[in-house]
Amino acid sequence: MTDFITIDNYRQHKIGGKAERLFEMQSKGLDVPPLFCVDTVPESDELDEILSEDTLYSVRSAAFCEDGKEHSFAGQFDTFLFVKKSEVREKIDACFLSAKSDSVISYCNQNGLDHKNIKMTVIVQQMISADISGVIFSANPQGILNETVIVAGLGSGDKIVGGKESVTTCYYNRTDKKYYCEGENDAPELSREIIEKLISICEKAEEIFGGYCDIEFSVEGDRIFVLQCRPITSLDDSSPLILDNSNIVESYPGISLPLTISFVKEAYAGVFRGLAKRLLRKECLVAKYDETFLNMTGSANGRIYYKISNWYTLLSFLPFSKKIIPVWQDMMGVSDKKNTARDTGLTFGSRILTYFYTVGEAFSVQKNMQKLNESFCETEKIFEENFTENIDLDGIKELYKKISDKVLSCWDITLLNDMYAFIFTGLLKGSLKKSGEKDYEAKTNDYISGISNLESMKPVKAMFSLADMSLPFKKELAEIKTNDELAEFLSEEKAFGEKFNEYISLYGDRCPEELKLETVSFRESPLLLAKKLSELTFDIEHFKKTKSALLTEKAHNEIIGKGNFYAKKASKGIMNREISRLNRTRIYGMVRSMFLRAGEIFALDGSIENKRDIFYLTKDEIFFGNPSDFKEIIRKRKSEYECFCKLPPFSRIIFCNEEFDKKSVSLKGVSSPFNSGDTLFGTPCSQGKSVAQAVVVRDANNPPDVSGKIIVAKMTDPGWVFLLSNARGIISEKGSLLSHTAIISRELKIPAVVGVKNASEIIKDGDILELDGNSGTIKICRRDDI
Repeated sequence: MTDFITIDNYRQHKIGGKAERLFEMQSKGLDVPPLFCVDTVPESDELDEILSEDTLYSVRSAAFCEDGKEHSFAGQFDTFLFVKKSEVREKIDACFLSAKSDSVISYCNQNGLDHKNIKMTVIVQQMISADISGVIFSANPQGILNETVIVAGLGSGDKIVGGKESVTTCYYNRTDKKYYCEGENDAPELSREIIEKLISICEKAEEIFGGYCDIEFSVEGDRIFVLQCRPITSLDDSSPLILDNSNIVESYPGISLPLTISFVKEAYAGVFRGLAKRLLRKECLVAKYDETFLNMTGSANGRIYYKISNWYTLLSFLPFSKKIIPVWQDMMGVSDKKNTARDTGLTFGSRILTYFYTVGEAFSVQKNMQKLNESFCETEKIFEENFTENIDLDGIKELYKKISDKVLSCWDITLLNDMYAFIFTGLLKGSLKKSGEKDYEAKTNDYISGISNLESMKPVKAMFSLADMSLPFKKELAEIKTNDELAEFLSEEKAFGEKFNEYISLYGDRCPEELKLETVSFRESPLLLAKKLSELTFDIEHFKKTKSALLTEKAHNEIIGKGNFYAKKASKGIMNREISRLNRTRIYGMVRSMFLRAGEIFALDGSIENKRDIFYLTKDEIFFGNPSDFKEIIRKRKSEYECFCKLPPFSRIIFCNEEFDKKSVSLKGVSSPFNSGDTLFGTPCSQGKSVAQAVVVRDANNPPDVSGKIIVAKMTDPGWVFLLSNARGIISEKGSLLSHTAIISRELKIPAVVGVKNASEIIKDGDILELDGNSGTIKICRRDDI
């Protein structure tokens, strides 16, 4: 008599992993179609008692050796679908016999296995009349650990596996809970509800089996059945590469072109190597971490990320790193707090010396920051003395090296200053919270606001002064269409032209997305500044009110820190941070000018189509590559970037090994965030309340009218100061107390809330918002489309 293996007794039997996993999932509440297993071929009358004439079945092998880490036996054993009751016994026998097939014997011989040792059970399971079937890979088998892939087609799964059915493929980022789908037009649409249910099943299966899974499913009506689950054995997650855009997305929002990506990687490597030299003091120790320095940043799909594990590794050099890292995470806006540092490998003696050097540097960080800021004039002088409109490529290479050597020799002090500002801001916040201060967030903001002579405010103050001077020519400026027309106008209005050109000279590189080399700055196109002046003066009453607030000098008692020790220290660090950021903007402007000149040179000799194509090349390709290859490289990259622009941005991507791009996408749709209420929450970083219309800014270089409205954005960067100065408030998906959004908002005295997840997708243009910068609450009072 056959002993049928069921949910009630499967733990008493040794069965194949495929069968065991089905029973495990069934016992844990997942919807698995009714099944039983056998380890011998049952008699026909025994099957007659438990099978139904009205039901079709699947009959599948479940060999003990299947789906192992070393040997999967994929496709070697038989599976039969849509089996009638009368055929079940025959198919069970065929499954057992498949263990002795020529292909299985050959597979065993190739892999050094004895086919005689193969043990088998067979699964008999009720067939589902599927509307949609497919496979879920809980981690992308290509090597992305936090991306679940769902492949689905109409009907039963055998057509999908056999490539006979058009499929929709959904890529779901489990960190952001966002996804995009691709596929042919006749492939099925997957609703958000179905996708979320599949993700829930996937998470449950991982919880049950403790690893990444490959799950077969079928959808019938509103039910999702799990048909099979096996481990994904091809992924090694022992040393993942984590790309995280916390904080860096402020500097490099959206897509960045290859020249910017290559330059940023080189700049970060140089700065962090300088920091290591400062703290380790021994070149032999520093050299051990060269690979780490070269990988402080990475990119995927045209977007720049921190390689966050390497940041944690370098932070672990510092004294009290376990206490410093959480403060750093808070100030940088890192949402996933898991520390992925690798062992530094420092000896006890080396670590003690590093602590000693770090403490010494901490005491002198503000003095060194002052020296750095003062030395910037020398950098400008080197550039101005060597850069001419006719400089050749060798001259550009030489000048680039001079500027690079000059900057990287001391710029690492800015990292220590950032840490200084982070730590004292964290201590200030912690002390206020510990003292029982009810609104400690708001009080922290109050203490570090109103920083006298904040460097980042100088460009906006100068612009408002220039805009005020432009009022008599308001109509003429608005009608100018080209840079040549503007130059002619400025030559006629000499006093205004002199101030206009002075502004370009001092602040012409400060603009939205200013750290992307491909960005068109005021320096490259002064017409953009003329347009900005027209925008500022469009609403005269608002302009006059903002100008008065900006240009009124602060009283002496408003200067730095307002008497609190921690606040004084934090404010000093913030002030120097903003000075170095403005200087950094100018340095990037110098680099932009050099590469634009290189673009002119290559365009003139026919190596590229136009000078701005230079941004599709890397720095090394420009300086050391073969110009005859440039056009083909640029053509391919432009095609790739068309794909990148279609993909949604993700805040974190976790790769098995090296990062890679997705270079071919046939997009069917991108998820929109789910929001069940009309109230959103974030981190308050500038006090005040405002009720105004929302305006969602997706492209700061071509913004909508923001005057008198509350700006909603994914992130901001220093160049947004001009937009913020005309707004009633700011809501950002990214940011922290020391993000640029926070600092400038406090100076402009407009309410600001950062870290509001999916704000730019949930809030629509025209929504009326109640923004509370004290509590971090945003209430959506009315939607424009209702």
